[in-house]
Amino acid sequence: MSKKTEDLEKRADLISSALATISSQIQQLKSAGAVAPPGCCVLRYQARGKDRTYWYYKLHATEPIFPTKSGKMSKYKHLGFMR
Repeated sequence: MSKKTEDLEKRADLISSALATISSQIQQLKSAGAVAPPGCCVLRYQARGKDRTYWYYKLHATEPIFPTKSGKMSKYKHLGFMR
């Protein structure tokens, strides 16, 4: 078998493995349900620091559905910020 054929077979195996991994991850996401619960939206707001302006993102629900560290439920879930 030539080196070119071996390289093609290795690449085909890698692609096949990657597709299997992606398929498995898709099934995990589907079984976990929606990314955000129904009735939620993403809010973006701006905060200014000393040197920069930051955009913060959070999920906002119509009812308190997100658990907090204190054990209470909240309408908001902080997602992070972007500079």
